[in-house]
Amino acid sequence: MDKREKAKAYIADAANTLNLKQWTINVSETLPPDDAYADVEASTNLWQATIRLSEDFWKEKPDSQRRIIAHELIHLHYAGVERLVEQLESSLGSIAFDIVNSIWDVESERGADALSFPLAELLPLPEFSEVKNGTKEARKTRKRKA
Repeated sequence: MDKREKAKAYIADAANTLNLKQWTINVSETLPPDDAYADVEASTNLWQATIRLSEDFWKEKPDSQRRIIAHELIHLHYAGVERLVEQLESSLGSIAFDIVNSIWDVESERGADALSFPLAELLPLPEFSEVKNGTKEARKTRKRKA
C-alpha cells in the first residue's frame, strides 16, 4: 500500500471518529493551491469530498499530520454554510459579498484550526509520515563511541 492509499484509509477512519460517517473522501494526487499543507473540497450535492495533500505534508511529524487531517475534516461539518456563503453574491452584490466571504474565510479557518488541536487527540498517530520522532526515517543514527 503506498502512502496515498494509507492516507485514504486513515482519513476514512478519522472521518468516522469525527462523526462524518456519511462522507466518502478521496485523496487526490493534485497538490493544494499556494503554500497549504492540505485542503478539502466538498461536492455540492453529494456526501463526497476530495483532500489534496502537499509534498510538505508528507514531511511533517505524525502529530502534525494528524492535526492537519483533523483540520480539513472539520471543514466538512460546515460545508453547507460554505455553500450558503457562495450563493450570497447574487443577493448581496459583489462588494457586500466580498466582505462576507472574506470574513467567512478567516473565521472558518480559525474555527477549524482551534478545534483541530483537541479533536486530533481522538485520532491515532498516522503511520505514513516520512518523519519519525523528529528525524527522517532514511537518516541513519550514529553510534557514540564509549
